Amino acid sequence: MEVPMEEPICLIENSRQGSLIVRQEALQVLSEIRQPVVVVAIVGLYRTGKSYLMNKLAKKRKGFSLGNTVQSHTKGIWMWCVPHPRKPNHTLVLLDTEGLGDVEKGDSKNDSWIFALAVLLSSTLVYNSMGTIDQQAMDKLHYVTELTELIKVKASPGSSSEEIEDSADFVRFFPSFVWAVRDFTLQLMLNGRPISEDEYLENSLKLKTGSSRTTQMFNLPRECIRLFFPARKCFVFERPANGSDLHRLEDLHEGQLLPEFRQQADRFCQHIWDTSKPKTIPGGHVITGERESL
Repeated sequence: MEVPMEEPICLIENSRQGSLIVRQEALQVLSEIRQPVVVVAIVGLYRTGKSYLMNKLAKKRKGFSLGNTVQSHTKGIWMWCVPHPRKPNHTLVLLDTEGLGDVEKGDSKNDSWIFALAVLLSSTLVYNSMGTIDQQAMDKLHYVTELTELIKVKASPGSSSEEIEDSADFVRFFPSFVWAVRDFTLQLMLNGRPISEDEYLENSLKLKTGSSRTTQMFNLPRECIRLFFPARKCFVFERPANGSDLHRLEDLHEGQLLPEFRQQADRFCQHIWDTSKPKTIPGGHVITGERESL
């Protein structure tokens, strides 16, 4: 693609009937990309600042629409193709997804499909949550527990369920997983000693022993994350600004953001840019936009 996209466009939209539809104009844009694509998707509950992080990855203040109300703003999956900041002759494809758990939509199955599409399309999947990694945050990541069933639907007719679940190929082409914890106010301490963000995530993913229903429900999302995403990373972010500035983030210059947030956002972006790999498909083929398969 010779001319970078000036702004994001809708890649997958929700129809009035509740189905997901691929926009042909977005496919046309992808078909013009001859370079390998590095695809980064972000998922999470609505109104948690997903779009703002994606604009950071695009090195822009404005792009994906932020919205400043309690309503879910992004609908479907939106795409922004920009030159990769770290990899010459690569295109960075950013996918901003509709906020999960929108009470106005009331369709959890639609949410599950959006989550599954983000997983299947991306090289790196960012899960964006608020506050802390606690049981409530794990419960809201229940979409990950449905991945097996959703992906079985697309499996080849000759493959049995056991073959799919037992095969290492099932997760070989899954994206790396980054958990972004926003508005984090706790100290990273465990048993009286400082811990890293990654240690914080791994400690949160520890399983309980026992076979009770409560223990099984506690372990299920953790088991799925450990299975589907063996490559994991965690970043915590303080609030980007104070007071009324939070409602006009896209108008703030870097110097107007809180210093700690700037450092955290810089580390996050550097990690995504440096470690996200070009998207591959079974067979190990690196794909370009013109070979994007939806």
